[in-house]
Amino acid sequence: MLRAQGFSARCVSRQNRQLVTQAVASKGFGTKPKVAPKPKKDQPAPEPCPCDSGKAYKNCCETVHRGEAVAYTPEATLRARFSAYVKGDADYLVSTTHPDYHMNHYQVPNPGGAPERLREDVAGACNKFAFTGLRIVGTEQGVNDFEGYVSFEYLSRKRSAPGAPVTEEEVRDMAAWSRTAERCRFLRTTNGVWQFVDYQTATFDSSKLGGQEQQ
Repeated sequence: MLRAQGFSARCVSRQNRQLVTQAVASKGFGTKPKVAPKPKKDQPAPEPCPCDSGKAYKNCCETVHRGEAVAYTPEATLRARFSAYVKGDADYLVSTTHPDYHMNHYQVPNPGGAPERLREDVAGACNKFAFTGLRIVGTEQGVNDFEGYVSFEYLSRKRSAPGAPVTEEEVRDMAAWSRTAERCRFLRTTNGVWQFVDYQTATFDSSKLGGQEQQ
């Protein structure tokens, strides 16, 4: 993850995202909504991070997007990429996509040989889909310290029109939201940056879904 398909460029509003999380939780999807830090008196509540860490966006993935912090693990990179799709941060998504993805996905002869097509796919997916409800199912080390896997699930739905915000009515229309489960592979570069290489759709044991914590 994140692949260049199925993610939203704009953040579903805080109220909408909370409504979605609460609605799906009532149907057995995910854990109880995490609560963002409480604001100081007479100050608006900080925007929760789209990665559902429970932190404010400004203190979480935004610092990674701005280059003020580094995602030092595959999971942290996955979370930051998820938030980047929500925020429409194509630069971060392109920079954290491994050059080999270009060859595997676009069948080009050279690593990193299709940056324009990658950026175009990201923008198209962001405009077409709304996305929320990230849940990390598990992480695994690969064959060495430079490879790692993240298994996760999320909710998505098609927008009523390209780039259109999700309305409260659409948030409550649970039949329109689809759950997708994936397992993504990451490789670490020599400068310590983790990059998304490829993915596969996944089927997880039911004990790891629906609010059940992984043992």
